[in-house]
Formats: sequence, C-alpha cells, structure tokens
Amino acid sequence: MMENSMAEQGEETLGEIPVVARLSLGSERLTLYFTTTRIIVAHLSKRGVGSPAMGSFFGWISGAVEDIFRGGKESVTRRGLKLSTPEGILAADKDNFAIKYEEVVSVDVNLREPLPRFTILTRNEKLVFTTRVRRQVLVDLLRKVLDSKVTVI
Repeated sequence: MMENSMAEQGEETLGEIPVVARLSLGSERLTLYFTTTRIIVAHLSKRGVGSPAMGSFFGWISGAVEDIFRGGKESVTRRGLKLSTPEGILAADKDNFAIKYEEVVSVDVNLREPLPRFTILTRNEKLVFTTRVRRQVLVDLLRKVLDSKVTVI
C-alpha cells in the first residue's frame, strides 16, 4: 500500500485530449488525461436531444444552444481540472475514472474519418471517441504512452 501511494505522488500528466463519446441519446464531452501510469477519463458535460429521430437533424443546434447555457460552467470545470493533480481530477466528478495502461489491450485509431476516431479496448470495456485534436498530436501522444498497442489506419 505504501508503495502505491509513493507511485501516485510521482505521477505526472503527460498530455490531454478533449474527446466526444456518443451516447444512445446525444453525446458526452470528456477530457482524457494521459499520465505516466494511466488514462484519466474526466466528464465535462452531456449533450442530449429530444428523440433519436430528431438527433441527426437537430443535434448540432442542440449542442450550440446548450453551449450558450453551459459554456461558463464547463470553462470553470476545465480550468479547475487543468490545475489539479491526477487525484484531484478523479475527485472532481463522481463519474471520472482511470484506466491503468496495463488494462489496455489495444487502441485503434481511424484517421480516415472527418474527425479522428479512436477505440480503446480494455480487458473490461470498449470506449469509442472522436476528437478535434490534430491527427499527429493524437497519434504521437497515444504512441508515447501505449506504444505497440496502437494501430493506425
């Protein structure tokens, strides 16, 4: 137990990627923080739509309107998270969680999409994200922390 605490104290954040995860109704904005030992998934906000049929037509309008009302809160949340330690980021929201690099089986990065899409497959789950981060920045950071587990297409 003492050894684990010492390792966490030396943990540093190496980079972050803002991402969007699709939900059954809408989407969720997250930030992935890559540290020396794990990926921390931090929740920022959910974007919803009235019904699945309306989602494809009005989804972007819904997101824009919600940005007006939630933008300030999210900015405060983002600033607070950026200044926090890895443990502070985890504690900022009850839904934030971490994935140790040992738990990651593979990461598939699809650069053929208009927005880069990547899938993180762990022993227990499959997480699919899109991002507006430059393609090379995304690939470089993923390879830095997960090296041979990353496949780019």
